[in-house]
Amino acid sequence: MTSESIPTLDDVARMQSVDKRNMLRLITELPEQCETALGIARSFSMEPPEVKPAGVFITGVGDSGLAADMAAAVLADSAEVPIVSDHGAKLPKHVGENSLVIVIDYSGKSELQVRNLRNAKQRGAHVLCVTSGSNLLEAALSEGINTIRIPPGQPERSALGYLFVPLVAAVEKIGLATGQVEKLSHAIKLMKNVREGLRFENPTSRNVAKQIAHRLFGKLVVIYGAPRYRAAVANRWKRQIGANSKGLAFIGAFPDLALNDISGWEFVTNRSGEFGIVLLSDPSDKGEMAKLMTASEEVLSEFGVVRAEMHGSTVMEKLLYGVYLGDYVSYYLALLYGVNPVVTENVSRVQSKVSEESKPDAQ
Repeated sequence: MTSESIPTLDDVARMQSVDKRNMLRLITELPEQCETALGIARSFSMEPPEVKPAGVFITGVGDSGLAADMAAAVLADSAEVPIVSDHGAKLPKHVGENSLVIVIDYSGKSELQVRNLRNAKQRGAHVLCVTSGSNLLEAALSEGINTIRIPPGQPERSALGYLFVPLVAAVEKIGLATGQVEKLSHAIKLMKNVREGLRFENPTSRNVAKQIAHRLFGKLVVIYGAPRYRAAVANRWKRQIGANSKGLAFIGAFPDLALNDISGWEFVTNRSGEFGIVLLSDPSDKGEMAKLMTASEEVLSEFGVVRAEMHGSTVMEKLLYGVYLGDYVSYYLALLYGVNPVVTENVSRVQSKVSEESKPDAQ
């Protein structure tokens, strides 16, 4: 594809014709959404368990599950007990009366999460629910379970602030972590500061998100992160590229890339133009991790590796910066492909088929 045939990302008319339902606004307002979510979480009152939980188990699916992954990653170094995120169909056997179980589902329509909530209650666990309503809210209220209610009415993937922030704030409010709410406030300020450089009005020549989108346009994207927070960021990039731009993306992580995955690239070198590789780097990488990343980037250089650096002074800031950058990249890819970033037809088709199969046979 020649540069002349690649659409511009600075065309207001094209943006408005593609993004008819204004996904751009939802992406742009993530910092404000996080502020609102923080206010909701701060106003929520919940008595700490009489006995300190031996662990926190957060269960969620879809983007609610991703929020759980993000919370577990960012709390890993500060929480007094293990924080585990899970996307499973049922609670593991070890979850019981010594556990704090947080059940999260944005729409509240997941029957899976309703079952997990009731199961956790039956096992004697201390249970908290995060949802916007529907069946999960009804179940939580009927079971007398503390619930953080978040605003409904938008695509789940654009409600990440409402999903992620209450998890972090709740764990701190219960007394299992300290300093995270303050770090959240600083991370929100960072997102506001970098927004001017990422927003649509900033031209491609000065916009790193638009530049990355151009380099990934028309390619199968592979994103490499690292353990903990960068794994969650990579997963967010993959999900957003798929949902917003309808592009295929896969993820991996260091050090596995350098020790295993890199061998798989040997026989596709003659197709290097078909792939877009993104390395999520952190300025604090030292020692072996930094060496592995640099060496891998050199070996894969013919694929035109994109290095996306996570900015910030704390893990919280780097996590939310990485998410924010990836959201903009996926949006600009949608504009390049000319696809509505809100509509997800294949997801709707799957849900429709599941709904049809769940109906009782007509007699």
